[in-house]
Amino acid sequence: MKKVIAIIGLMGVGKTTIGLKLARKLGYYFVDSDREIEDREHKSIAEIFAQNGEKYFREIEEKIIEEIVWRDEEIVLSIGGGGFMSYKTRQILKEKSVTIWLKAPIDEILRRVGNKENRPLLNQKNRRDVLEELVTKRYPIYAEADLHFDSSILNHEVLTKKIIKEIHEKNTR
Repeated sequence: MKKVIAIIGLMGVGKTTIGLKLARKLGYYFVDSDREIEDREHKSIAEIFAQNGEKYFREIEEKIIEEIVWRDEEIVLSIGGGGFMSYKTRQILKEKSVTIWLKAPIDEILRRVGNKENRPLLNQKNRRDVLEELVTKRYPIYAEADLHFDSSILNHEVLTKKIIKEIHEKNTR
């Protein structure tokens, strides 16, 4: 069985919430790639975007995800929304982890992220337009994940159990 479970998806779909619950139930470590980046850079994601730009952020993100995945530990890894868009990151995750795509309707994502200012990509223009553009760009890539779940239709407990069941089924095939 692969030691890393990587959770991907747009912002606001519940990657951190579900990831924490999965880690607790499985006895794994929980790691959020965005928090790791903030710790390493001593800045918030928003500050990194503003001061260094998205390209710099994506380079750091790629390195940190690779380091995390190569640890010899059982980890549930929550990945920032754009992390899976890197070809290199996708290849490493496909080799070393079970990838889970959490998705939710745009209306639900907007409700969840509200007016939070810590979402650099949403601070640029109309939030719905940004999310629709991200869906168009990212969903075809996210679809490469091993397992797909809609995080808006089940409560967290039920969803977590369903994910664990499907991971075990995938690993026994």
